[in-house]
Amino acid sequence: MRRFLLIGMVLLAAFGLSQEEWVTESFGPITWQQPSDWQKTPSLGLNSTGVFKGMSDGQTLTQGVGVFFIYDAGVEESLVSGLSQDASLVDQKEITWNGFKGRYYRFEGTDLVFDVRVFPMGMKDLAIWSFVAGNPPEEDLQSLERILSSVNVSEHVSLSNWKSSNDILEIFQSGNHIEGSLGERMIEGVMIENNIFGWWKRVDSPGTLGPSKFWDGAFSGRVEDGRLNLLFSDVEDPFSISDGTSVVFENVSGEIKHLPKESVSITESLFCRSVYENTPFATDDTFNLFDKRIVMWSNTDPFENSHIFKWEWYDPSGNLRETVYYIVAPVVETGYDYYDSVWGWIPSDGLGEKDLGNWKVSFYIDGERTAEGTFKLSREVSMKTVETDTFKVDVPSYTYYELSEGIHYFIFDIADLTFAEIHYETEPLENGETVKTPNYEVNFIESSMPDYETGQNFLFWIVQFPEKEGQYLYMSFYALEEDFKRLESVFEKILNSLELK
Repeated sequence: MRRFLLIGMVLLAAFGLSQEEWVTESFGPITWQQPSDWQKTPSLGLNSTGVFKGMSDGQTLTQGVGVFFIYDAGVEESLVSGLSQDASLVDQKEITWNGFKGRYYRFEGTDLVFDVRVFPMGMKDLAIWSFVAGNPPEEDLQSLERILSSVNVSEHVSLSNWKSSNDILEIFQSGNHIEGSLGERMIEGVMIENNIFGWWKRVDSPGTLGPSKFWDGAFSGRVEDGRLNLLFSDVEDPFSISDGTSVVFENVSGEIKHLPKESVSITESLFCRSVYENTPFATDDTFNLFDKRIVMWSNTDPFENSHIFKWEWYDPSGNLRETVYYIVAPVVETGYDYYDSVWGWIPSDGLGEKDLGNWKVSFYIDGERTAEGTFKLSREVSMKTVETDTFKVDVPSYTYYELSEGIHYFIFDIADLTFAEIHYETEPLENGETVKTPNYEVNFIESSMPDYETGQNFLFWIVQFPEKEGQYLYMSFYALEEDFKRLESVFEKILNSLELK
C-alpha cells in the first residue's frame, strides 16, 4: 500500500509540475496558455502583448519562435504593410475563428516565417501573429503550436446579430462595452442595465463629435422583449436625445448581456498640468497662458465597467467653451484589475487675454452631474525660489525638484518630458557662444535631437556659468520643439534668475 501511495505521489508531483510550467494569460478579449519561462516582450504598439522563446542570449528575433497579440484599430493595414517590407507574401485567404470572420496572411523571408490572422472585433482588429525564425528546437515549435491552439475568446465577450427592415446590426460586446457595425455605419456605446447609450459615425466620415471628435452623432436605446430599439440623432450627448431616427431590430443570433448598474463615486477632484501613471502632476488652482493643457483629475472608488464621462468647461463669462467626452473600456477588455481615477483636459493654445479669470468645470458620469471645480487663468507664470549651498534659481511654482546623484532636476511636465537640470563639471563648455544674463557672461549652445520612436524633435540648451572654486555650473533645458518654443521666454526667465553662491 505504501508503495502504491508513493508511486501516486510521484505521479501527482510530475503532473503538478507539468501544470505549473504553463500559465493562463489574458489580453483584451482573448485568453491563452503559455510556458511560464517564455519571455514577455515589450509592447509593439498602443495595444499589444506577446511572448517569445529565443535561442540567443539577447532573446532577439534572429532565432526562435514567438506569438504576439495586437488589439487595435487599423492593425491589418499597418501590420501587413510593415511585414511586407521585410518578407514576401506567399499566401492569403479568408478564415473563421470562434465565430469571427477574418483574413490569413503568410510571409516568408530569409530563415523567417510569419503567420498573421486578423479578425475585426467591433471597431478594433485582433491580430494573432506568430513567427518562426532560424532553426528553433522541436520542443519550442510544439510549444508555439500549443499556445496558438489555446487562444480563445474570453467568456466576457459575446457576439450578436440584429435585423431591421434595411440592415443587419452586428454587435461585439465586452462586459458592458458595445461596439458594432450597421451597414456603412459603426457604433460604440455602453450598456447600463438594459439601456444603451453611445455614438455612431459613417465609415468614411472624419467625424466632429463625441470622444476624440470622432463621431457624427449620438444614439440611445433599449433592449426589451427580444427587440433592440435605437434612436439615432445628430446631437452630441447620448443622454440628452429627444428626437431622431428610430430603428427597431429583431434578434437574429446571440444576445446582448445585461449587467447590474455600477455607480462610480468621486472621492476627490483637482486640477493639474498632466497625469503620469494615473497620478496628477503639477497640481494647482491657478494656470497661465504658457501651460500646454489644463487637466481635471478625479479620484474614484474602484470601478470595473465601461462608462461615459463628460467635462463641460465654462469661461469667466459663463459661456460653455469646450465639452470633452471619454468612454472607458471595461477591465475585462483592458486587463486592469480596476480603475480608481479618471481625467479630462483642454489644450491651452486657444486661450488668450480675453479668457483670463475664473473658470468652472462640470463633470458628468453616464449623464449625471457628479462633481464641479474651479480654477483661475492668469497671464504670468508664478515663480518660486529653489536654493542650495551653491546656487539659487527661480522656477515655476509647480516645478518638481529633485537632487539625484549630484544632478539637480527641475521637472516642468512629466507627460511630455519637459525639464531642466543643473550639474557641475571641471572643464568649460567648448564651441559655445557667449551670451549675457543679468549677472554673468555664460557659454551657450542650442541644439536638437530626434526621438526615433515618435518622430518628434527635441530642442535643448546647454549653458555653462563662470568657474567658481575649480568647478563650472552647467544648466540645461530639454523639451519637444513645439513645447520649447512655447516656453522659451519662461526658460530665459529661469536662466536670468540663477545666482552662484
